[in-house]
Parts: sequence; C-alpha cells; structure tokens
Amino acid sequence: MDNNNKIFAKEAPAVQKIKSESRLNLFVIIAHIIAFSFIPILVLAVLLICGESFKTMHEYYVMKKKCDVVLRGTIVEFTESVSDFDPHETVYRPVFLYEYHGQEYRYQPYDMNMGDESALGKKYTIMINSDDPYSAYIPPSKSEIRYNKAFIKAGAIIYLIIGTGVVLLIIRSVRRKKCLKQDNA
Repeated sequence: MDNNNKIFAKEAPAVQKIKSESRLNLFVIIAHIIAFSFIPILVLAVLLICGESFKTMHEYYVMKKKCDVVLRGTIVEFTESVSDFDPHETVYRPVFLYEYHGQEYRYQPYDMNMGDESALGKKYTIMINSDDPYSAYIPPSKSEIRYNKAFIKAGAIIYLIIGTGVVLLIIRSVRRKKCLKQDNA
C-alpha cells in the first residue's frame, strides 16, 4: 500500500476544542498550584520583615504618648548575660544613667545589645514619663523611623498585590466554571 492511498482523518472541531480546553485547564491548574504554594511563603516573608517594623513603630507611638520629657543619658556600665535565642551567645546590655529634678536614675533597655564595651560613656537621647521617672525609653532615630515606615508601606503594597491576585484568580475560576456549565448545557 502506498502513501497516496492513505486516508487522513481530520479531528472534529469539538474534539479539537476539548483538547485545547484540557491543555488550558492543565496550565491553569499548574499556575494555581504554583501561586498558592508561593503565597504562604511570600506572606510569611512579608510578616517577618514588616512585623518587627510594625512592633517598633507601635512601641514608639505608645511610648511617645507616655514619655513626655526628653533627657540625655550616659552609658555607665554593661551587664553581661546569655542570649535568649542562643545559649552559647553572650550579650552586653548597656545601663544608662540620667538625671531628672536633681535625682539620678538608671535604665537598662532589655532589647538593646551592644557587641562590645567601646560605647562606655556615650550619650543617648532618653524619654521619660514625668509622673514616673523610672519609666524610660530610647526612641529610634529619624532614619530608623523612616526605614520602618517604608517597610510597613511596602508590606501593605505587597499584601494588596497578593490579595488582588487571589481575588482575580477566584473570579476567573468562577467565570470559567459558569462558561463550562453553559457550554455543556
């Protein structure tokens, strides 16, 4: 039998449509799997990056309301302790000395760690509560505030983008199901 006598059957348009829809559905399913597996990772990354910035800014605004007197404090000593995160790491927490109405006070911020004792004698801005001079706070610098605000804004933008993408995927999926139901009916 020679090749000229072969009959080639052309697929019906309905079969071609089903095959193309199957490929498209497979592509959409793969895209959904990839998107939905990366979204939690992206959300977690944004939470970790922006969470600390949000905490710092929240503390700043709360303490700014409570602490109404700005003073200069001097590092007079360091206490040595074991890190909360790594039992093999030693942290050096500074102790600040400041004066208010002729009386000296000491303040040691729990979350401040200095790698060495070279900062001994260095002066810092300290805010205190005039009703309770023992309630002290070291405010972040202006550059730290700008940095934290930028991270919070970036996080909000990323969440909006992710949220919009998820909503659009859901809307597209619902519309696709409606179209398939109408085509099958």
